[in-house]
Amino acid sequence: MNNRLVIKYVSAAVACTLFLASCSSPSKKPSVPKETLDPVTESGQVPERVWLNQGWSDKLRQDFWFTGQGSQIIPYTWFTWLEQPNSKKLFRDSEHMEMLRYLPSKTAANNPSGLPIGFAVHNNQTTGQAWVGMTCAACHTNQIDYQGTKILVEGAPTLANFVLFFSRLNAALEATLNDNQKFSRFAMRVLKEGASQALIDDLRDDLKHVALATAERQTVNDLPEDYPDDFTSYARLDAFGNIQNAGTAFALDDLNNKNAPTAPVSYPFLWGTHQSNVVQWNASAPNVPVIGPLVRNIGEVVGVFGSLSIEEAPVWQRVWGKHARYSSTVDLQGLGQLEAWVKTLLPPAWPEQYFPGIDTNKAAQGKLLFQANCASCHQLIDQKNLLKDYEAVKVPVKEVGTDPTMSNNASCHMAKTLFLEGTKTDILIGDKFQAVDSAIDIPVNGVVGLVLKDPIKAIEAGLVAERTGPDGQKTTVKKSIEERLKVYLENRHKLSPNTNEDCVDGFYDAGVYKARPLNGIWATAPYLHNGSVPNLWSLLQSPESRPDTFWVGSREFDPINVGYITHQGMNEFKVNKASGEVMPGNDNSGHVYGTTLSDNEKWQIVEFLKTL
Repeated sequence: MNNRLVIKYVSAAVACTLFLASCSSPSKKPSVPKETLDPVTESGQVPERVWLNQGWSDKLRQDFWFTGQGSQIIPYTWFTWLEQPNSKKLFRDSEHMEMLRYLPSKTAANNPSGLPIGFAVHNNQTTGQAWVGMTCAACHTNQIDYQGTKILVEGAPTLANFVLFFSRLNAALEATLNDNQKFSRFAMRVLKEGASQALIDDLRDDLKHVALATAERQTVNDLPEDYPDDFTSYARLDAFGNIQNAGTAFALDDLNNKNAPTAPVSYPFLWGTHQSNVVQWNASAPNVPVIGPLVRNIGEVVGVFGSLSIEEAPVWQRVWGKHARYSSTVDLQGLGQLEAWVKTLLPPAWPEQYFPGIDTNKAAQGKLLFQANCASCHQLIDQKNLLKDYEAVKVPVKEVGTDPTMSNNASCHMAKTLFLEGTKTDILIGDKFQAVDSAIDIPVNGVVGLVLKDPIKAIEAGLVAERTGPDGQKTTVKKSIEERLKVYLENRHKLSPNTNEDCVDGFYDAGVYKARPLNGIWATAPYLHNGSVPNLWSLLQSPESRPDTFWVGSREFDPINVGYITHQGMNEFKVNKASGEVMPGNDNSGHVYGTTLSDNEKWQIVEFLKTL
């Protein structure tokens, strides 16, 4: 979608360069110069923060925050100067970003407009134009406040409200398009004073295209009418649902070929992700070396404005077995770097220099209780083995008893396959697509197609994080990308066998949820996979005793119950509908492990969890 947009006012020099290059060397694809961005000042105050030792240098931290991964929301200069929908204040203003719970940041060489952490520059591979897009850090960096101290935690789940952010962005584009005074201010800043009327008209025309595309994305991912507007809210998102629709509705160019993203989940914490043998809350993706992280990360970019396109190949290409053509703005090199950095991320230690100290006697008793009641699922990993690989425990949904909506939607959502019907689901292996088939298989097909499109770049990107293993040995290219993909896909089918046959009335009978080691768990509230329990103390209560309403979005930490304060915040989380029935996706039941212990024993476990 965004690839088809050519912004004339920033591409005149690019077009000239392309013309000259094409004349002098028609057989070689010309390089596209990157758009140069002028630095500007921050809009609003950026808070002073402290950092914890998680194994990263200041430079690495900055690189992680602002290395692009191929996401394209709107052109970068537009985001720099776009105003809020009902105000003259800039959309990127720190107060506005903080309200959305994204993290304001200062201007830097790799952040020329002082955008929030995780909002990065991506220079389009075709036009060279600079776009703003989200990178890993937008959803996996958080700030925890305690008695005036602001603590930044790398890899922690964000408290951000992505749905509100996108809704307000859509409204801001619409307002800029329809309010002549707002558009005039926008045009003067983007084009600079003295721009010709032709350039101004081009800008308005391009703004129409982007505003329409943004409105389409919002419409496709809208919730059913009987869902409350704040259902997704702060600190969670149905990323899986967004990825499904990126494949079925947008990549196949059929906006009606969609499923409602009704299973928002907490953003997972990143430390230990690279070391796990499976990823995703429902343990549906194998994390096999080289190819596993690459496929996972490409899928993530597709879900956050990576503009995947799957087009029917022309007849002459089908003769050679190419039934579809795949394209995207995904930056494979950037993804390789990001994964390499995540590989080295350590969990945050309880910051006793800012928080109340840990009661070591209670914690020692709690460790014994944890080993007896929790460690069979949440294995204990000591400090010297934090960066070593481990196997996550997969617990059947029926056994753990937590909200099944995410598992059900991931496996049971269906969609039309259109021209992919009759082709192999995974290109290299798998059954053939039926006319209507598993929705998640379509973006997976797209990701595999992207990897196969440029296998050299793909293998180089996948190897960045694998160059040096735990034994100090360098990884070498001994297998082709096709061989690695086949291993990945075979493992994926083992994790989720015959999903459609196991779905009955939308319930996936074979569903599981992943149990991870709990190092750094103190910094990851709210809890359960769907964020339905506010703190660790509440998690140890019987389900009927857990709070069914609490405020979310506050950054102020509660070191006693271990979570955020719940009496105030940005939005009230509600387990139940107005009728009193449980809202699907918001259920806080299940996970009854340890709930029959005495209060004293529960407090001891909470104290121990602070030490991990």
